[in-house]
Amino acid sequence: MNLASTFYTNVVEHKGKLLIRGVNNGKPYLSRINYSPKLFLPTKEQSIYKTLDGINLKPKSFNSIPKAKHFYSEYSTIPEYKIYGMNRYNYQYIADEYRDEVRWNKDHIKLFTLDIETECEGGFPDPDTAKEVIICITVKNHSNKQLITWGTGDFISKKTNVTYVKCQNEKHLLMEFLKFWCKNHPDIVTGWNVKFFDVPYLMNRMRFIFDNDTINKMSPWNFVNADRVQLGNKNSQYWNILGVSILDYFDLYKKFTYVRQESYRLNYIAKVELGEQKLENPYETFKDFYTKDYQRFVEYNIQDVELVDKLEDKMRLIELCLTMAYDYKVNYIDVYSQVRCWDTLIYNHLLKKNIIIPPREDHEKDTQYEGAYVKDPQLGLHKWIVSFDLNSLYPHLIMQYNISPEKFVGVDTKAVGVENFLTEKLDLNFAKSKDVTIAPNGAMFKRDKQGFLPELMEKMYSDRVVFKKKAIEAKKEFQKTKDPIYKNEISRCHNIQMAKKIALNSAYGAIGNQYFRYFDVKQAEAITLGGQLSIRWVERDVNKFMNKILNTTNVNYVVASDTDSIYLKLDTLVDKVCKDKTTQQVTDFIDKAAEDKIQKVIDDSFSNLAKYVNAFGQKMIMKRELIANKAIWVAKKRYMMNVFDEEGVRYETSKLKIMGVEAVKSSTPEVCRGKIKDAIRVIMNEDEDALIKFVSDFKEVFKTLTPEEVAFPRSCNNINKFKNSSQIYNKGTPIHVKGGLIYNHYIHRNKLERKYPLIRDGDKIKFLMLKQPNTVKDTVIAFVTRIPEEFDLHKYVDYDTQFEKTFTDPLRFILNSIGWKLEREASLESFFE
Repeated sequence: MNLASTFYTNVVEHKGKLLIRGVNNGKPYLSRINYSPKLFLPTKEQSIYKTLDGINLKPKSFNSIPKAKHFYSEYSTIPEYKIYGMNRYNYQYIADEYRDEVRWNKDHIKLFTLDIETECEGGFPDPDTAKEVIICITVKNHSNKQLITWGTGDFISKKTNVTYVKCQNEKHLLMEFLKFWCKNHPDIVTGWNVKFFDVPYLMNRMRFIFDNDTINKMSPWNFVNADRVQLGNKNSQYWNILGVSILDYFDLYKKFTYVRQESYRLNYIAKVELGEQKLENPYETFKDFYTKDYQRFVEYNIQDVELVDKLEDKMRLIELCLTMAYDYKVNYIDVYSQVRCWDTLIYNHLLKKNIIIPPREDHEKDTQYEGAYVKDPQLGLHKWIVSFDLNSLYPHLIMQYNISPEKFVGVDTKAVGVENFLTEKLDLNFAKSKDVTIAPNGAMFKRDKQGFLPELMEKMYSDRVVFKKKAIEAKKEFQKTKDPIYKNEISRCHNIQMAKKIALNSAYGAIGNQYFRYFDVKQAEAITLGGQLSIRWVERDVNKFMNKILNTTNVNYVVASDTDSIYLKLDTLVDKVCKDKTTQQVTDFIDKAAEDKIQKVIDDSFSNLAKYVNAFGQKMIMKRELIANKAIWVAKKRYMMNVFDEEGVRYETSKLKIMGVEAVKSSTPEVCRGKIKDAIRVIMNEDEDALIKFVSDFKEVFKTLTPEEVAFPRSCNNINKFKNSSQIYNKGTPIHVKGGLIYNHYIHRNKLERKYPLIRDGDKIKFLMLKQPNTVKDTVIAFVTRIPEEFDLHKYVDYDTQFEKTFTDPLRFILNSIGWKLEREASLESFFE
C-alpha cells in the first residue's frame, strides 16, 4: 500500500490475527493479517538495539502472535529473564507500518451519530433487559450531513437531508436498520449516552428479537461482546463492536471541556453550548407523545441526533480525539487512558532510536507524596493586584530537572525538603561534582544528556507554540478573505495544539499512576516538590524586591499563590506614584512596572534557582497575566478579581475572574450563579447600599421563579445504601439523597413509574426545601427534571430557605471577608422614626 495516502482507523488483535480497518486512496479497506511480531532479549554481542540503560538486545521474531504470547507468558515470570519490547501487538504493528506521521483525513472517516426511541409501557426503558419495543432509530452521517430514520408510524420529512423508512413493525424496523448498517459499517459511532444506553439497548433488543449470530453482523468482523464496568456505584453494561469505535459525546464532553455543569442532560448542554434545546414533549406522558403525535415524536428523535452533530461542528471534540489518537498512534478509544497513550507515545519515540522499552512491572502505590503548594491567602479586599503565571509548570519541571526514568540515580536523604532549599543552607555543590541535578525531595537525575521524557516535553511544547501561532495566522486570513479553507486550517491547528497541551499536562499523571510502565513515586514527587520550590522561591525574591523599593520591612506583598501563580498587591506603590490617575492610567503604570522591573526580578530569581539545584537548564518561564483594580480572597483557591488587563488585552469595562465561589459552582442553581456574579460586580464597582438594594430586589424576583429554577443541582450517589423499606430512608442520609428516596417512594405509591423516571444511583437531580406540613410529610423533595404535579407540592416550596441557602449564604461568605452587610441593621434612632 502507498502509506502516503493510507491510514488506519482501527487495529485490533482477535484470535491470533490482526484485524485492520483503514483508508487507502480515499477508499475504506479491511485486512485480516497473520502478523509476525518481535520481542527483544539481552545479548553480550554488539547490537543496534539497546535498553534505556545501554544494554545490548537481540530481536527474537515469531511467525505468529500466539507464538509470541506463549513465549512471553512462559518466560516473563522468570526474574532473571527479562523480555523487552511492546507486547500489545496491534501497537507494534502500527509502529512498524507508520514510522513517521500518520497522514489521516477526517473526511474519509465514517462517523455516525445514533439515537433510538422506545416505548415505555412498563416504565422507563432499561438497556440491560431491553423489554420495551424500539419504535424509532435515527442515524446521521457527519460527513455528508444526511440522516436516515426508521420508524413504525406515519412521518413526512420536512427536510431534504432526511430519508424516512416506514416499517411494518419492530422486527421489520430492526432488519432494515441492520441491512443499512452492514452495507455502511461506520468507523465511529457517537451520540449522547450512546455507550451505556442506545448501543446496549439496541444490541440486547436485537438479540432478544433475533439471535447472537444476527447481532454479530453489527461488526465488520462479525464479532461483538458485552462487558460491564463499575462507574461510581453503578454497574453498567457496554458492548464492544469489533472494528467500530464508540466515542460517546457525553464522555468526550465531560473529559475535554474541563467545566463542571449542573446537568449533563443533552437538553441542558445544548442550551449552554448552542443556545438550542430539545423539542418539548407536549403531552402528559411519553406514551401519549408517541401514540398521539408520531410526526412530532420522530422530529424529537431527529433533533437529538442533530444537536449532537451541531455540538461536534462547534466543539470538534471527536476531531480532537482523532488528532490525539494519530499523534499517539493508538486506537480512538485509547485517548481516554493517559497511561495507554503515554506508553505508546514513548514506545514510538524510543523505537526510532532503536531503544527498546522495558517490560512493565506490577507496582503497588503504597506511598503518598506531597502535591502542589497553595499558600494561605491574605483574606479580604485588596487593591491593585497583578498576577504572574508559570508557563506549563509540570512539563517544564521535567525539562529543568531532567526527570526521566533512565536518568534517575537515586535519592540523597540529606538534601531533602522545600524549606531547606528555600533557606539555601543546604550545600548542594556535590551535585556539580556528580553532574546531577537535585530536586527538593532529594531525587537526583544525570545531566550528561537530555532524558527521553524531557526531550518529548520540549518537542511537544515547541510544536504546540508553532500550531498556536499557525491557528492565529489562519484566523487573521479568514477574517480577511472569508475563504472556508482557512476555517479548516484553524480547526486543524487548534486541535493539534490542544492535543499537545493535553499530552503535556497528562505526563505527570501517568508517572504517578501505578499501572504505568515507568511509574515512580520519587520521580512524581520530584515534580510536585519542584513546583512548590519554584513558586515559593520566586515569592520570596519578589517580596524582598518590594520591601526594598518601598522601604518596608518583612511586609508580605504576595497576597496569594497557587501551584503556578503569584498574586502581588501594588496598592502602596500606586498610592505613592499614581495620585489622581484614572483607572486606565494606573493599569498602564502597573503594566510597565511589571514588564520593566518585576519581570527582571522574576527572571533573575529563577536563574539563581537553576544554578542552586544544578538544573539541566533554566526552564521556569513566568509571565504577567492579570491586572485588577480590586480583588477579594475568602479562602484558599476562592477569590474574585476585577480585571482591566489580561496578558496585554485591555478592557475598557472590567471583566470578572471568579474562582471557587458559588457563582462558578455547578451545585448552585443557574439563576443564582448569574445573580451572584452580578452582586460581585456591584461589590467591585459600587458601594454597600447599592448591594443591599440589589439583594432586596432580587429576593422579590426569586419568589416569582419556578421551583425547578430555584432548586439545588446535585449528584445523587449511594441512594441504595441509604434506602429503608419501612422508613423510606435511614438516619444520617444526606439531604439530597433523602429527597431522592422520598421522590421514588411517592412515585411508586402513586403508580407514576410510566410517567416519571425513578432516581437512580449517580443521577443528576435537583432538590428543594419544603414548608411543613405538606403532602410528602417531610422537609425536602428531589426530582429529575420537574416536580410531579401529582405530589401537589408547589405551594409548599420554602422560598425563604431556598433564597438563603442558594444566594445569601454564599454572598455572606464573601461579605464577611470585607465587613459588609446584606441588609441594613435596625438602629435605635430608626426605631423612633
